[in-house]
Amino acid sequence: MKKQLIYALVLSCSLGSGMALAASLAKGTRAFEKQDYETALAELKPLAQDGDPEALNMLGQMYEHGWGVEQNEKTAKRYYLRGVSQGHLGSVNSLRALKNKAYVVEFAKIEPDAENGNASAQNRLGEMYEFGYGTNRNADMAYSWYRKAAEQDYLPALHNLGRCYNFGTGVEQNFEQAEIWYRKAAERGHTDAMFFLGTLYSNHHGSHSEQDSDIQAYAWMHNAAELGNQTAKAIERRLIMKLDPQQQESATALSEEYRQQYVLPYK
Repeated sequence: MKKQLIYALVLSCSLGSGMALAASLAKGTRAFEKQDYETALAELKPLAQDGDPEALNMLGQMYEHGWGVEQNEKTAKRYYLRGVSQGHLGSVNSLRALKNKAYVVEFAKIEPDAENGNASAQNRLGEMYEFGYGTNRNADMAYSWYRKAAEQDYLPALHNLGRCYNFGTGVEQNFEQAEIWYRKAAERGHTDAMFFLGTLYSNHHGSHSEQDSDIQAYAWMHNAAELGNQTAKAIERRLIMKLDPQQQESATALSEEYRQQYVLPYK
């Protein structure tokens, strides 16, 4: 009987606490919507401290825009990130919009440099078009800017152009061209190019015939892993299991050859 009474008391307190939090959130939300930011701040801040994602998102917006508080985008970003970590869609959208404000400024700044032939700016403009940073996504424009930068032998653009051909971004998919551009970057120590070149060979899409495709895949993946690519570490373990002892010996020798030629000189 006593246990039942204790359980009832605990349940009652829990329900009461939950109802109080819901009431506070509702009051804070109404105040926020009515632009009564003093009341909103008083109601929402304790909830945000306890991790309520709705409260975190509204407080983030208040700090981002200076509504009832001193404007502080860094504080806004911290609130949004806490909401994002809980999978809160409103916080995800708010964080994306906040970042995009900075991207719009960056886009306007680098576009003239890109048009004047700056390879770094051209590559960055390609990334912004590809992923929709500060502008609408445009795969054709992304490819065009990557191409301009790659033709100036700008290392990150060599890799990005390889990706375009690999996945058909702004250009018809062409594994042979992807291999060419990936190798240009990989042979100058570009870690991601090594990784993607390894995946190209592991899927038997490469045309380079110096060694068996799986052996080349392992050699590039191993060096990408050595340079810190965590995904490459997992893949190289699976690749080595596909090889017989003689192939494993060849793969190890080739990976060391690549390390000497394409890793050590660029460290």
